[in-house]
Amino acid sequence: MAKKKGERLDDLKATAEKVWLAGLGALAKTEKQGDKFFKSLVKKGKQYEEYIPLASDAVKDSVTIAKKQASDAFQGMESAFDRQVKAAMKRAGLASKSEVDALKKEVAQLKKASKSKQTTSKSPTKKKPTKKKPAKKKTAKKKPATRRKS
Repeated sequence: MAKKKGERLDDLKATAEKVWLAGLGALAKTEKQGDKFFKSLVKKGKQYEEYIPLASDAVKDSVTIAKKQASDAFQGMESAFDRQVKAAMKRAGLASKSEVDALKKEVAQLKKASKSKQTTSKSPTKKKPTKKKPAKKKTAKKKPATRRKS
C-alpha cells in the first residue's frame, strides 16, 4: 500500500533530523580528532550529495537550513575554542602569536642595527696610531744654599 503524502513528508522530516543529528555527531567527533577528519567528511558529503535525489522543495529547504545551522554551530564552537585557548595561554603566561611575531620583528631590527654599527666601526680609513710622549722626569727642586756661620 502506498504511503500518503503526509506520511512521506513525516519520513522526510525524520530523515532530515537524523542527518542533522549525524552532522552534529560528526562535528563533535571532528572537534576531538581535528581538521583532517573534518575535511574528509566534507569531501565524502559532497560525493554522496551528488547521488541523493532531493524529492521536494521542503527537503531542499530543510537541507539548506541544516547546512547553515551546522556551519554556524561549527563557527561558534571554533571561536569559543579559540577564546578558551587564548585565555589559558594568558593565564599560563605564554605569549600570543602576534606578540611572538612582534618580538621576532624587533630582534631582526636589532640584528640589523647591530650589523650596521659593526660595519661603521670597521671603516676602511685607518686611524694613525698616536705616539706617546715620554713622561717628563721630575727633578727635585734645589734648596737655596744656606751659609754656615763660622
